[in-house]
Amino acid sequence: MKNCPFGHKECTKECALFVDPEELNEVVRNKLASVGVMSRDKGMCAFKNLSLCLNRILYEELT
Repeated sequence: MKNCPFGHKECTKECALFVDPEELNEVVRNKLASVGVMSRDKGMCAFKNLSLCLNRILYEELT
């Protein structure tokens, strides 16, 4: 059973919000990596992924 990452210093595969690139299909993984949101081989917390995606959208709208 995965645990909630709140209160942990690092989001790992044991966290419920961890996004593992191995769980994403290749197209999604490559698109996220091409815009600099996520690494192709390193996972991250879903909240961090969401914030980076939204930052990218704001950047594209303001430039």
